[in-house]
Amino acid sequence: MDHFKLPRSLVDREKFILKTCVGKRVLHLGCADAPYTAERLQSGTWLHDKVTAVSAECLGVDMDRESIAWLQQTHGVTNIVYGNAEALDTLNDKFDVVLAGEIAEHLNNPGSFLESARSVLAPNGKLLITTTNAFCFRRFVRIPFGYESIHPDHTYYYSHVTLETLVKRFGYRLLEAHAYRLPNRKPVLPYLLERLASAVTPNWAEGIVHLYRVPPDGAAHA
Repeated sequence: MDHFKLPRSLVDREKFILKTCVGKRVLHLGCADAPYTAERLQSGTWLHDKVTAVSAECLGVDMDRESIAWLQQTHGVTNIVYGNAEALDTLNDKFDVVLAGEIAEHLNNPGSFLESARSVLAPNGKLLITTTNAFCFRRFVRIPFGYESIHPDHTYYYSHVTLETLVKRFGYRLLEAHAYRLPNRKPVLPYLLERLASAVTPNWAEGIVHLYRVPPDGAAHA
């Protein structure tokens, strides 16, 4: 068993995403954010709107046909299409940034997604992945009481090391690695515990932010 040094930086997830997308052609995966779409729109926190505002061009892809139709018909959203993150080559286009925010933990086949993302990345393009942290302190609190706190559609947990190990197998090189906290919500106590835990180490925080690119020769260690 090997030991790996972990990153010790915390970032604001949304600010990091928007900074990466400024002036770029962006492919935003899972952009509808169902089942929270209406809530996000009402509160002005729908990420796809914000990415669209700062990018040179943004195309959203989602598998939720109902949400896409609702966004198009009710809110006039035109830059969103139906698609599968594991089969992006059907888009026949290239992007500066592929944004995979909180989708890696939902996939059936993460390897297919990583191969697919490579097929739509422009030269020097970047893959931005944010995902839940396997070692988030807040989730461990309920375990002694016989409960696991998890989204019902999640199929994977990642740590910094397991995520990088997987992604590098598909020819990517890690550029940046950070942790992020969730904004405070109710009930307050679990999020207060996370704040305290992540003050001890960012690696007990809610999530992971990794930024990758494919080196020109396609070698992961270039």
